[in-house]
Amino acid sequence: MTSKRLFGRRTVMAGAAATAGITIWSQRLSAQSGEVAVGAMVPITGPFNVSGQQYHYSLQMAQDEINAKGGVAGKKLKIVFEDVKDSNSVAVNAYLKVVRDINPPLVFLSSYTTQNLATEPEVTKAQIPGFYAGGGDAMHKKKNPWLFRIRPADGIQALALAKHATQGLGKKKIGIIYVQNDFGQPGAVAAEKIVKDSGAEVVGMEAYAFTDNDMSAQLQKLKNAGADCLICISYGKDGALILKLLKEMGIDIPVVISSGVMVPAARNLIAPDELAKVNGVMDAYLSSDRGPEVATYIKSFKDRFKLEPDPFGSCYYDAAWIMKQVMDKVGTDRAKVRDGIKAIKGYKGVTNTFTTDEDGNMVHSLAVFSIKPGTRDPVFIRTIEA
Repeated sequence: MTSKRLFGRRTVMAGAAATAGITIWSQRLSAQSGEVAVGAMVPITGPFNVSGQQYHYSLQMAQDEINAKGGVAGKKLKIVFEDVKDSNSVAVNAYLKVVRDINPPLVFLSSYTTQNLATEPEVTKAQIPGFYAGGGDAMHKKKNPWLFRIRPADGIQALALAKHATQGLGKKKIGIIYVQNDFGQPGAVAAEKIVKDSGAEVVGMEAYAFTDNDMSAQLQKLKNAGADCLICISYGKDGALILKLLKEMGIDIPVVISSGVMVPAARNLIAPDELAKVNGVMDAYLSSDRGPEVATYIKSFKDRFKLEPDPFGSCYYDAAWIMKQVMDKVGTDRAKVRDGIKAIKGYKGVTNTFTTDEDGNMVHSLAVFSIKPGTRDPVFIRTIEA
């Protein structure tokens, strides 16, 4: 190569770096400092932060603990966080920014299905392995070989909600209320089928928009239809609102509710008397009596963040350690990391045991809970396997 051509190439590269901020130089500095930088798309602010905060904290803790154990692939781990708020377009732009700025070997995607569906085409283009926690079945039906779900799919959640309402509580006239989006609607349809297959009746199905502040009309319809139990498929804040409305309206029937409402951050929004007839599901039974590793995680999290950890966050903690195990073995080549995650079988984390199936699903069970009377405390009932 002539010196003129070499100079021209350097000029082009410098111009590109100036256009993109300091992308090229930040990558070089990261390499020189011996870091492995990965991205994390987190709903830090906005209405999705009920679970996002836990995800954010869990990855911070995982980063520090992993670095204390030698980092990943012999280098220091650096997790670059981007706030995806409650917007699909913000989530896509955050993903593109991380890919452009740090060229990561892996990305932790959002914990919300709608954001992940919007981002999924960009993952295909980038060909970067990603962990995600959104439960919507629409995601794994994409059969994207670069994406791996680290919590139960919503099909499992629908199974657990419907089985507990009919078999666990013995109810025969089920009303279903759900948030109208790619999370709620498929879950409601799946729950309806399982209820009917069990020999019970679905007396009504009512939807609401995530931005709605009053679902009383939908709840009244289900009461009038003769529902003796409600299945509620919601996020944290809207689910808490539904429980408050039920109390205010004097609708005194059992509710079996989705995992977003059962995590500590959401339960703390709800008065104990509004939880009196609530049963629900969570991704796992996260309790210190499950063993010393789980007990250590819970204590460390509470000591550092002054909060109870929940499975929405701890699944990302587990995913970070799975990433370390894979990268320590195969390095940071994206295709090798992807193949290493595909090969995970029986990995015991603090949240669950992880085994990757052909659709990229890694968790295949849910825990069912009631609430201790007069408190917000969950009481473990049983685990339901897919």
